[in-house]
Amino acid sequence: MRIYFDASVIIAALLSPSGGSALLLQYIKTGKIHGIISQTVVEEVLSKTKKLKKTEAELEQFITTSNFIVRRHILIEETEQYQGMIAVEDAHLIAGAHLTKCSHLVTLDKQHLLRVTIQKKFLPLKILSPKELLEEIVLL
Repeated sequence: MRIYFDASVIIAALLSPSGGSALLLQYIKTGKIHGIISQTVVEEVLSKTKKLKKTEAELEQFITTSNFIVRRHILIEETEQYQGMIAVEDAHLIAGAHLTKCSHLVTLDKQHLLRVTIQKKFLPLKILSPKELLEEIVLL
């Protein structure tokens, strides 16, 4: 199962090591799922050093040891086909999930990505919260 991760899920895993987001990262480490991000997502996580009370080096180490597959930056040209369909700041996530052939995008963004109208626009890509993804994994 190839899962594209939003920075919000990685940040949540760092803030709550016993939560659902952290459990998903453990599934990546054990090979139960393939976690994929882009360098764009990495930079979003790195921009939260103050909130996370960690240095960039510590965050980079966390991402590296989580065994994510990291794709190069998502280019603006790669997001153009999603203009008008999704908030500009989230287009890189949809593009990244499609470009890396992921079946799922996991996010905590209720305002922009976890709305039913948005989820339907991008089918067959499943856009889920960590809780919903964990429920789906348990059923496998």
